Amino acid sequence: MAWEDAFKIIAAMITSIGAGGALVLALSTWLGKLWPQRILENEKHQLASELEKTKRELDIVKETTLRFQNDKLNTYRAAIEVIARILAALDAHESGRLPPTEAGARFDEFNEQRIRVYGYLAMIAPQDVMDAQDKLIDNLLLVANGNAKYEWEKVRENALALLNAVRIDVGIDKSPISYNGAL
Repeated sequence: MAWEDAFKIIAAMITSIGAGGALVLALSTWLGKLWPQRILENEKHQLASELEKTKRELDIVKETTLRFQNDKLNTYRAAIEVIARILAALDAHESGRLPPTEAGARFDEFNEQRIRVYGYLAMIAPQDVMDAQDKLIDNLLLVANGNAKYEWEKVRENALALLNAVRIDVGIDKSPISYNGAL
């Protein structure tokens, strides 16, 4: 065998291996692109599904939180309305504009409503709000029962303490409000 024949055989082997290798390389490259693409699409689909589920859960949490905050504000409004009504009655009685019989009827109404308000507040309010409400209501009960003198400054101080505790609880503002009027 001559060198020329040996080179032809070697060249034929390299060519056949090269063609098969090129075919294997081409298929490997194609599969190497196809599989990651399919895996990526599958992962994208799973992530999109999980993201959608998380969004729905967040919407439920948001809706529940907003509903709770709205209920809390409505309860605080109801409490303030009850307190405002008895304060107006006490002011009217102290100034002689409200006869004792009508003042008694307003006190009876207040007494019923304060118990209801206490129950509502107990369901939603933190202890700071409850303490401020207790202090104000105790003062009003003492005055209404004739066991304490009606002092507007003290009532206003207790009412502002309650309002400031409510403001902190609902997140309106952490800084306290104060009365800066002349009376």
